[in-house]
Amino acid sequence: MFGGMFDWFWNFLYGISKSLFRIIDYLMSCANMLCGIEPIKYQGVETDFLTFLLRNENISYGFVAAALIAVILTFLFGVAALIRAIVSEKSNMTPGQVLVKVGKTLLTFIFIPVCLSVLVYFTNVLMQSLYAATLGGSPDGIGRFLAGAFGQDALKNGVSPNFYLESSFNYMSTSSMRSYVDLSDYDFFFSWISGICIVLSLGSALLTFIDRVISLVILYLFSPISVSTAVVDDGAHFKLWRDQFIVKFLLGYGCIIAINVYTLIIAAITQNGLVFFENNALNNFMKILIIVGGSVSMQRIMALVGNLVSAGAGSNELRDNAIAGAQMRGFFGSAARGLTAPFRATRSAVNFVRDAKQFGKGTAIGQRLGFRTGRDYGKMSNVQLAQSRQLMREKEQMRRQSNASFFGSKSSIQNALNGKKDGGNGGKGGAGEKVPVKKDNAIVNNAIANSLNNKKNEKK
Repeated sequence: MFGGMFDWFWNFLYGISKSLFRIIDYLMSCANMLCGIEPIKYQGVETDFLTFLLRNENISYGFVAAALIAVILTFLFGVAALIRAIVSEKSNMTPGQVLVKVGKTLLTFIFIPVCLSVLVYFTNVLMQSLYAATLGGSPDGIGRFLAGAFGQDALKNGVSPNFYLESSFNYMSTSSMRSYVDLSDYDFFFSWISGICIVLSLGSALLTFIDRVISLVILYLFSPISVSTAVVDDGAHFKLWRDQFIVKFLLGYGCIIAINVYTLIIAAITQNGLVFFENNALNNFMKILIIVGGSVSMQRIMALVGNLVSAGAGSNELRDNAIAGAQMRGFFGSAARGLTAPFRATRSAVNFVRDAKQFGKGTAIGQRLGFRTGRDYGKMSNVQLAQSRQLMREKEQMRRQSNASFFGSKSSIQNALNGKKDGGNGGKGGAGEKVPVKKDNAIVNNAIANSLNNKKNEKK
């Protein structure tokens, strides 16, 4: 009975979880296409994104132009190396070796596009297999796997732990999920923490993937020029180009595989069977710590993959990504300030008009120019002056009313000094009843009477 009453609540909580899973799948699809794991279609033909760019007509024209420039540079470098080989006795190459190296360099220009196409194709095939092996058996992304992983402790009787692999299962359908698990026992909290961490990691990684694609295209265009220097530097610049290209090419795959491995670890540690501490709160805190720490390490894993290719290359990429991230935040901050500039200008104009009314135009202009004005030294505005005057008038009026109430009745003061009391007829000391007083009171009475008369004359 009570379970049915709270079905709407569990449905609402699962709605948050499945929304995070859907966002993760969307981000992973974008990342996989940028990396080449998932194909794209161009004019009905499937290809990967990088191959599409490298074979683009405009980019191909750019490569041909760079190759022509490189051919000219190769002949110039070849002539310089040939002269050095003939004139210098310390030269390590003979004229024949120089000519052979020039021929190899010219042939390399032809094979660069072919070699890159072969590298991209075989690497994509290899990474697709590795990507599928780290999906936890899920056929269509990690969203399905995550939905099933956080429901392992809420399975209904007779339901297989691998229910999420069934073709009829749809994690975006709450009713479909209810047919397999009891949502009241679903690990909502861990699903939210994990989902947010993965979304943030993928969001930052997508910027890296875009930078990777642009960098690879630039390296492709400049490859003939780097190769042309092989005649004079024994291929040092070409080796530098090759290391940068391979590092850029593999970093994206490394991040995608790292995220898949990260999800497998999350699924393993969030099970109730894994106990770090007997204290339940401390045990959950330990699991959350591992989840959050894993998400922070995603960028470092990309650097690890780069360091495997070339010493220090991955760390340099990580540093460059941090600089690019800071520049991106600065760009968005500048854009936000630009969008709010009209509102800030309007606010400044309104404030200037108000300050000019209250403190004067000179004070308002001086303050805008950065000079110290009377306002900085305690000058009151017109409103403050008016309030101060009104307060002084009210105090003066209250003082006069108090004086009038005290000095306004001569008989009451004299009765008080003579020992008489006003009002009240009953009891001792009532109205009209005299109390023995001293003779000196007559002198005091005359002084007070004269003071009251002088007060009345002043008023007239």
